Amino acid sequence: MLEGWGKTFENRFKWEVGNGKEVFFWEDIWVGSSDLKSRLPKFFSMSVDKDVKLFRCEDWVNNI
Repeated sequence: MLEGWGKTFENRFKWEVGNGKEVFFWEDIWVGSSDLKSRLPKFFSMSVDKDVKLFRCEDWVNNI
């Protein structure tokens, strides 16, 4: 959170994921209202690459 500004200031901004090269999969808030590390701690603890960027995560639907 931006110190001194509070949540209302942060909530006025929106950013786009784009190509995912600047977005950390686990630590950035790119889906929902909190990071996946906090929302899915068991999956995070099992993750081999905890610093993975979103663009490195592939679409597993057709690539099983």
